[in-house]
Amino acid sequence: MRADNLEILDRITLAELEKALDANTREKVEPDRWTAFSWSVSRHKMFEDCKRRYYLNYYGARRVREAKSPAISAVWWLKQVTLLRTWIGTVIHHVAGLAVQAHRDEKQVNEKGLIDEATRYYREGLLASERAAKHEGQWVVLFEHLYPGERFSVDRDAAEALVVDLTRTFLESDGYGFIKSLPPQAVREVDPPFQSFEMIDVPVVGKLRIFAIPDVLLHDGKAIYIIDWKTGDPASENIHWQAGVYRLYAHEAYKLPAESIHVAIAALEDTGESVDPPGGVPSLEDTRAFIGTSAQAMLDRLEDVALNTAAIASFPMTDDLEMCQQCGFKRACWRHE
Repeated sequence: MRADNLEILDRITLAELEKALDANTREKVEPDRWTAFSWSVSRHKMFEDCKRRYYLNYYGARRVREAKSPAISAVWWLKQVTLLRTWIGTVIHHVAGLAVQAHRDEKQVNEKGLIDEATRYYREGLLASERAAKHEGQWVVLFEHLYPGERFSVDRDAAEALVVDLTRTFLESDGYGFIKSLPPQAVREVDPPFQSFEMIDVPVVGKLRIFAIPDVLLHDGKAIYIIDWKTGDPASENIHWQAGVYRLYAHEAYKLPAESIHVAIAALEDTGESVDPPGGVPSLEDTRAFIGTSAQAMLDRLEDVALNTAAIASFPMTDDLEMCQQCGFKRACWRHE
């Protein structure tokens, strides 16, 4: 199926694809909950990295069924692409979630059983990608399968061993140890899907939906502790702002003061030590200001803010070709050859 959907990109030009995308993303349709403008730290990062990638991800691939266009369908497939190293991170978040839920439900976690589950989940995801099939209800499309001539983001032969090592590090991590030291009822949230909150008094749009999905949120009755599992570099600037968004979310959802909301980064790629977000956790005021400035830059490029329509010409490709090397959308930018 995937090959059939992408085949159209071999039969049209870049100009033809851009024309099809432009017609779809400028169409005046009243937005719904999923197509209205929203904000997240990952959205901010993509916008800063490459305006065209941002456009393809958040506009070019939306309303694919309504468009009934093979070109739009191809872009939607490219949106599903993920790197092998990112898939490994997804696997670790999956088993970490199971372990935390087990503590909440007062069940024992067996190390061998959790490693076996991580290995199974990893292997079945790879197999789903190879077959262009779904894995547990979700599409898995690995960059390394879609672009077989490109270098792997993680050494393929060592990838499964890395999954096992990261699972063991999680089990021995400060973060997991802290969770187990608290009573089960302290576990309030475990990687909730599509978690969001509204920020009010945002210029131009008024209310703005902010996506904030903490890996683990704990509440002991006096304070909130948020733990973010990281299988990559824990020193990224975006982690600083992600921590601020988590604090803002917890403040809005649980009505606790900022000083009672703590965020820790569990560095699983290293020793599993819990570290502070780089630069600390931003204040509520700084986080609101950051979100407002970032959202305004995105809104400034829209054709119609109320309808959330976008013209492709307002979202040029990056000039940094190195950034394109492991981007799933490069086939839609004619930068894969």
